[in-house]
Amino acid sequence: MLRVFLSAPPRADRAEHWVRYDAQGRAISRGQSAPAQWPADPVVEVVVAAAQVRLIVLALPPMPRERLRGAVRYALDDQIATPLDESSIATAEPRNGACVVAVASEALIRAIAGLDRRIARIVPESALAPLANGWTWCLSNADDGFVRRADGSAFAVQRIDADGSLPPELAAAVAQSTRVQALPSHVHVAFRADASRLAAWSQASGVSFVAAPAWHWEQASTPAFATAPDFLRDARQAAADASSAFPLRRFRPALLLGGAAIALYVGGLVIESAWLDIENWRLSRSLVETAAAAQLPDATGAASAFHAIARQNAQLRHRALQSAPADALPLLARAAPALGALPSAALRSARYAGDAWTIELGNVDASTVARLARRLEDAGVDALTAATPGGTRLRLSLATTAH
Repeated sequence: MLRVFLSAPPRADRAEHWVRYDAQGRAISRGQSAPAQWPADPVVEVVVAAAQVRLIVLALPPMPRERLRGAVRYALDDQIATPLDESSIATAEPRNGACVVAVASEALIRAIAGLDRRIARIVPESALAPLANGWTWCLSNADDGFVRRADGSAFAVQRIDADGSLPPELAAAVAQSTRVQALPSHVHVAFRADASRLAAWSQASGVSFVAAPAWHWEQASTPAFATAPDFLRDARQAAADASSAFPLRRFRPALLLGGAAIALYVGGLVIESAWLDIENWRLSRSLVETAAAAQLPDATGAASAFHAIARQNAQLRHRALQSAPADALPLLARAAPALGALPSAALRSARYAGDAWTIELGNVDASTVARLARRLEDAGVDALTAATPGGTRLRLSLATTAH
């Protein structure tokens, strides 16, 4: 297997550092060459420099895998400056209620994925570093560095200046941890640094800098690679079933009868689906015609016509000094019975904006949050939940069926 380190978007004329591994995960050769001259291993894994990836840890309640990505994107909305639609997000398997999430440029990941058809995984360099009690400061293969925290998160830092002072990112992180009283017990320096420099850093920052074994991404263990967030995660599963020989003729009547039953069932589904499509088309046309008759703007399709009619209804009710279904108080009234079942003092804050309530809850267990979401759904309220450092955040909006 071939592993390649990339510190920037790939180019056909730039040599990249690579390492070949045997079946036991031992490095057998190293080199540096342009992509066209890479060794011909059938599988290629790409390690992206720590400076190109941000590693974040999110506290999330237990949920099915298919809902995890939506919850992660919602929780990241106020934690990253880059728009989510310009970011590529990779999620590791959640452990003990925490989920390590890697965020990189969508353009970078797309360029890497299109570089070579053999590429099977794209993992961040910082996710391969070992975890320790405190922080671990490593040098990156891209000549700068990064710090990995004990919870699994990581941030990039600049290279050390000639005067030997701490990188500004590391100094700022230490200062922020001091303000929130979360200062690490040690900063493990996983590269060569003499005792005088460690003492100077300790004195300047107020946290103990201690020597640790030097680390390089090539030394990462096979489990570290296997559990790192993968930007090219897919759901391939090999299903090679050896067909066992058995007398088909004996089961031919049963197979024919079963095939006929399946054919009738599928035919019924097709007819029902066609009927539903026709009814949906009729309803959509009726919505558009109704919106057009009322001379509502931007009502070119069924969805836009529905929202235009809902907005017009809300405006007319407001003119008549009446409330609309998505207003603050009617929406809160729908949600109140479900919210009233919460433990006392669980509700920390609530604010209304953009036809939705944002509710901040204290430390409430996952089962209570799940029951709350089901009761809200039954009341015609869509609830999107995400864990926060202090508890749980809910965004409540009126369900489409309740307009």
